Amino acid sequence: MDYKKLNKKAMTCMYVKTWIVSIFWIVGMVAFNILLKDEIPSIVIGVIYGLVAFMVIYSFIAPKLRYERYRFLLTEEEFSVRKGLIVTKTEIVPIERLHKIEVSSGPIFRAFGLKEIKVTTAGGEINVSYLDNEIADRIAEHLKTRINTIAVEERNAELEDENQDVMTEAIDGSNDTYMEGEHGAE
Repeated sequence: MDYKKLNKKAMTCMYVKTWIVSIFWIVGMVAFNILLKDEIPSIVIGVIYGLVAFMVIYSFIAPKLRYERYRFLLTEEEFSVRKGLIVTKTEIVPIERLHKIEVSSGPIFRAFGLKEIKVTTAGGEINVSYLDNEIADRIAEHLKTRINTIAVEERNAELEDENQDVMTEAIDGSNDTYMEGEHGAE
């Protein structure tokens, strides 16, 4: 039961997504600085440029760290993902609790041949991103098959319980009739 690592193209995708977000933030901060240059104190300008420098450094370091920590695991009983940048968290969902499986692929993911799986439970949801198309489809199919198997087993168990209850009632009912007949004969 080893967690599986993502494909290398997932790391490239992480870089592209991070750079796109960073570029928007950097452009926004620089535009804010240029538009309000005369109205904001020099300390705020320093903070803005400090944030710009941080975003540049972040966009080169964070994707690599995120990629190294990102893992997923699928067993017969659970679906799990381990991810994080500074703090690594593990999310584990028992397959029997799954309600919905969603497989999606936005424009950036499609460009890299990647997909995201989102599974929903009564308590929340778990996302596993940056999966190869083929792996994501196999996981989704496995989850669907496993959920259907569990549902059939639960229905069969319920029917068996109902049949057992009907049999018990029938036996109890025949004993009551027999007992009433005995008491009536006395």
